[in-house]
Amino acid sequence: MRLDALLASAAVLCVGCASVPVTSANTATSTATTTLAPTGYDDGPVAAPHTARIVLLGDVMLGRSVAPVATNDGDSIFEQVRATLDGADLALANLESPLTTRPHLLGENALEADPRSAALLADAGFDGMAIANNHAGDAGPRTIVDTIAALHAQDVAAIGAGANLADATTATVFERDGVRIAVLAFDLTHGGPSAGVEAGVATWDPAVARPAVAAARATSDIVVVGLHGGVEYLPRPDPVLAGVVADLTSWGVDIVWGNGAHVAYAITVAVGADHRQTVQAPGLGNAVFDQRLPGTQTGTMLEVLASPAGVLAWRAASIGTYLRAAFDGWDLPTGDAVSVDGEWWNPIGPLDPAAPASSVEQVDGLVAGGVLIAARKGDADGDGVTDVVASYRRPFRTRLLQQAFPDTDFVDASGRGAHLGIFEEGTLRWGAGTMTRPVETLDVCDDGVALGFSALDDPTVTAGSAWWWRGFGFATAPLLNGTAVPICVDLDGWTEPALLRDPETASSHSISTNRGDS
Repeated sequence: MRLDALLASAAVLCVGCASVPVTSANTATSTATTTLAPTGYDDGPVAAPHTARIVLLGDVMLGRSVAPVATNDGDSIFEQVRATLDGADLALANLESPLTTRPHLLGENALEADPRSAALLADAGFDGMAIANNHAGDAGPRTIVDTIAALHAQDVAAIGAGANLADATTATVFERDGVRIAVLAFDLTHGGPSAGVEAGVATWDPAVARPAVAAARATSDIVVVGLHGGVEYLPRPDPVLAGVVADLTSWGVDIVWGNGAHVAYAITVAVGADHRQTVQAPGLGNAVFDQRLPGTQTGTMLEVLASPAGVLAWRAASIGTYLRAAFDGWDLPTGDAVSVDGEWWNPIGPLDPAAPASSVEQVDGLVAGGVLIAARKGDADGDGVTDVVASYRRPFRTRLLQQAFPDTDFVDASGRGAHLGIFEEGTLRWGAGTMTRPVETLDVCDDGVALGFSALDDPTVTAGSAWWWRGFGFATAPLLNGTAVPICVDLDGWTEPALLRDPETASSHSISTNRGDS
């Protein structure tokens, strides 16, 4: 077995979402669910003739830290929501990154993405992307033209922008199973290049927006309006955004679809013009982004069931953005490094060719540029495949962390950070870095691990805990201070993480278990 990815030199963005897709009503993580008419929701809404499923997400950003993932592992970005998007009759999101090769010109946040990223959106199942936002012209006014061209090349509609004002404010109409759905989008921030006689985005102006909505209403069954606005990171709509949502409702819009504040807002239903029901979603938060501020790593996926008569029902699921470790090259060999089959290694110690089975983990634990502390084999994530769970140290850059937390030590006296990783068939499946309480000893159980913790510069075990695998990461039991030996015990045919307390006194051995889902 190879631990090729053990030297994960940087953490970059990978996006997955709630492991349960929104199309499963019984189990989706629901932020809000309201029905407007009886739907038979046991296994999802029962679609009557001439109904359409509309799925909407918030901000999608494919530049900056997301760009390496889009290039090297693009399929993973929408992996967990692909089935939901594929099952939608119409899937929409806000594209926060201009698709252009032009150099960045405006603002400190360079969000431009490779135009080839448009293929990821098409492959994921998106039918249209709103580009009426404050980043649409970050590489200059002609950025709009580049983004529209990149999307159109993949048969993805560009909404809320165009060659001129009339083009930008003309609804894009999708016909799905006899339902005509008109989609508009406006930028409330006034941050993008406004469309006029030249290319630009549809900037919010009631005098322009109301006739555009009326024209869409006259020719379509369902009208959807996207809004890019709100005060960033504010956990509720500001008065300006709330007022615009109310206006659109009074004009007879069926779905108000908001984005731009990078945090999710509550979804409500209101009665608008001609007694039409309006689903008000003023902020769906981030769908794909590399932000780490509170509230920015989770967003909302909204699904609306619509008919020619209006909206019938809606539901929403929480989605999340996760980090995945990425390996971008070995450090140059140092010290007593040796070459084996053309690969440089730093040996941890002399290897006994007749090593017993219990030492196999140490043989597998050759780490280039790092030091293995402990490793065991087992099925830590419960998928039926044998994993190697390893605690190790490696040189780690902590400048930004140290600035944020000046009183916390993130590296030992040798400048090495403490890490824990799960490796499956030579690939890092899950990794934890910058552990201020490093793992000194461990055992791998069925669907979990038992851990003994030490200090960065003292190997004495001073605490223990049990972790249980929960899909993308671990649920943790409370930390128990004191000397403890992490072990696995079979209580019911399933090995559980446990801590052996006071191991030197046979008469006072005790086992502490705390199943995470009990």
